[in-house]
Amino acid sequence: MKTFFQLLTAALQAYVEHIRWQRDRYIDGLEDRLDALAADGDPASKLRMERVAKRLKRERERTLRPSDSNSD
Repeated sequence: MKTFFQLLTAALQAYVEHIRWQRDRYIDGLEDRLDALAADGDPASKLRMERVAKRLKRERERTLRPSDSNSD
């Protein structure tokens, strides 16, 4: 039984790391998109940059905030 719980713990830790990796890739993608839009420089790109920057800010706040902060 002890071995089962060790395997379960390892699997859950691997899952948590996978989710963190996905989140990091998403944030990296948003940052890359901002860089590409900044290189463009046209007015439409500036509007898109603002939206992507807001999305990036929300994502960073969501990942930094404790999980029980919504319980108020």
